[in-house]
Amino acid sequence: MGDELFSGRYTWSNTTPTVAIVNAIAGIEGVDPTDLSTVLGTTLYEQIDPEALDSLVSTGTHPEIAFTVDGYRVEIEENNLSIIAADG
Repeated sequence: MGDELFSGRYTWSNTTPTVAIVNAIAGIEGVDPTDLSTVLGTTLYEQIDPEALDSLVSTGTHPEIAFTVDGYRVEIEENNLSIIAADG
């Protein structure tokens, strides 16, 4: 597995997972979150359904989710978000 590039703990009722993910990857890339889709050439929406993700994480008792977004492995385990460099 690649290097962990970001790790954060969230209260999902205050910050949605999609906002946390976009902000974290934008921080790694060193760009404003509104410019992230231009830098990556893709959007989170093209990778996963943001509404379903937010709902699943916010309403789940112990959510564990992992998926890849343009070279980054996104992992959510309960209140923790990790962004890891995907092996490639």
